[in-house]
Amino acid sequence: MFETTVVESKKQKVGIQRYMTLPVSIALHVVVIAGAIFGAVWNVDFPTNSPAQVAQYSVAAAPPPPPPPPPPPPKASPKVTPTVKPVEVPHDIQNLAPTTVPDQVKPVEVQAQDAGVEGGVEGGVEGGVVGGVVGGVVGGVVTDTAPPPPKEQAPLRVGGDVKAPVVISRVEPHYPEVARKARVAGIVIVECIIDKNGNVRDVKVLKPLPFGLDQAAVEAVQRWKFKPGTLNGQAVDVIFNLTVNFKLN
Repeated sequence: MFETTVVESKKQKVGIQRYMTLPVSIALHVVVIAGAIFGAVWNVDFPTNSPAQVAQYSVAAAPPPPPPPPPPPPKASPKVTPTVKPVEVPHDIQNLAPTTVPDQVKPVEVQAQDAGVEGGVEGGVEGGVVGGVVGGVVGGVVTDTAPPPPKEQAPLRVGGDVKAPVVISRVEPHYPEVARKARVAGIVIVECIIDKNGNVRDVKVLKPLPFGLDQAAVEAVQRWKFKPGTLNGQAVDVIFNLTVNFKLN
């Protein structure tokens, strides 16, 4: 009875000691860990002159994007090879000619093509008139816009700035036989126009002679050739007097 009581009392003491040891162990571990951390922090050297932690940044404007890519070149259309169907030649050809000829054949109406209008021009319209202008108004009035022909300058008389023509070749007049037999001699004076080409025209007699001598003088003078008269260096028609002398040997 006694022994049993003693044994149970020892068991209770051992349990109490175990429960007391656990908190003490935890506290010791906490102290050791805290001391290690504190010692590490205590040994860290901080810089006395800390550099300025200010940094400046310059941001450049973003470049513009490039233009869109050019459109792709058009695809070449595939070359299509035409297929030629073989022509089937019929073996049996029927005679399609009519067996009977009709008494009357209806004429075929053919629409006549516009053959144009006489005097028309390319670009003309219906209702236009000959002499009209392309782009004009239908019903307008045709006016003669062509400039009048230049007036021919009247022949000038020699003198002042008008230089006299110079004879190049002359033809001797024919002496009529009647005048020769009548022993008629003298001079015939004619007035004529020598044109720009040096030809003689519009001859008229100023001082005649009988027996056909004046007519012989006119016929001879009309065949003469001149260097034309001039005005300011330009050839002009001039009125000129010529003298034809008839002499007997």
